Amino acid sequence: MRIIAACIAAVLLAGCAQQQVSRGPEPKLEPEVGGEAKPVEPIVSEPVIAPVSQPEPAVKPEIKPEPKPEPKPKPAPVVTKTQDGKLILGAEEWVWLDSAKQHVRVKVDSDVKLSTIGVTDVQEFERDGNDWIKFKTSGHAVELPVERWLKGKNGSKERQAVVKLRAKLGELNELTEFALTAGKGIVLGINFIRDVAIVDGTRKYVQPKAKK
Repeated sequence: MRIIAACIAAVLLAGCAQQQVSRGPEPKLEPEVGGEAKPVEPIVSEPVIAPVSQPEPAVKPEIKPEPKPEPKPKPAPVVTKTQDGKLILGAEEWVWLDSAKQHVRVKVDSDVKLSTIGVTDVQEFERDGNDWIKFKTSGHAVELPVERWLKGKNGSKERQAVVKLRAKLGELNELTEFALTAGKGIVLGINFIRDVAIVDGTRKYVQPKAKK
């Protein structure tokens, strides 16, 4: 009987030991002041999350507005007439001659009484009992009746023919007398500008080219 009782006691002791091993270590008790000890709970640390760095915004270059171009001053209007409506003529102007069919450059001289035109190849002849004259000016051959003859200067027997030519200068469209002279060049005198224009010798080509 003793042997059986000893065996039973050994089995019980072995079972208790196995139960203690499976339970694990008991939590430590931390004594409290003036009270019973309480079990200390384990501190669970939260994971530290590093802040996500945001990319710095790109710095846009400062765009300066382009300076506005300064307005160009308007040119002063060209004065072509006097207050009383007369044309202002410069020392030189462009004149349209119907006989030459082109614009020709002329000089304007208020000291000359009669306008003159330079000609070449002058030939006198009669037509229907009247004096006519043939000549070349600005490369064009022209035939016109003689309006009158001027006596030669200083007792010269040579006479100078005067013919009428239509000349257009600016707004003027005049049938004007011209004395024929040997050579080249045209001069507008007092007989062309009288009562309709004045001369400003400091200017040139004041009037626009006349329309054909």
